[in-house]
Amino acid sequence: MRIWRFVAVVAGVLAAGCAHSTDSTADASSSRYLERLEADARAGCSSVGARINALIARGQFAEAEVLIAEATAGGLISQPQAAEKLQKIAQLSTKVGQLSASLQRAKDFPSQLKDHTLFEVKQMLENKNFSLATEAQLKMVKKLLEDPERVMEKMGTVR
Repeated sequence: MRIWRFVAVVAGVLAAGCAHSTDSTADASSSRYLERLEADARAGCSSVGARINALIARGQFAEAEVLIAEATAGGLISQPQAAEKLQKIAQLSTKVGQLSASLQRAKDFPSQLKDHTLFEVKQMLENKNFSLATEAQLKMVKKLLEDPERVMEKMGTVR
């Protein structure tokens, strides 16, 4: 009877997200998912970390922040891991309209995206939704939101 319990527990743990097999025919979204799983494995194979990453990937930032707070308080993830995930959430929830005015004056800047976040811009690119802006404009906005300081340095405008 004890052996069956042990087998059930091991099967449950393995099914919880610590398997890291890759399929050679995996598409781009699957490979990104596997990369996140491998990053979690390097961070200690935390199923909490995997759940947080899944929430972030779906754009459920409030739920992810709550889970990060609870996991940090419970000692399930470290402070540096929590800070990294919160930084990622902050970056993904940055709106285009929050960019500095000098960046928004760039040639062909899509001002119609000012109320959209980096997460939404990435979704538009992934889904090839160019109804609000061209692919080039979406890529430019994505680059500006991901690293505005670097772009400012290239332009010669330092804050």
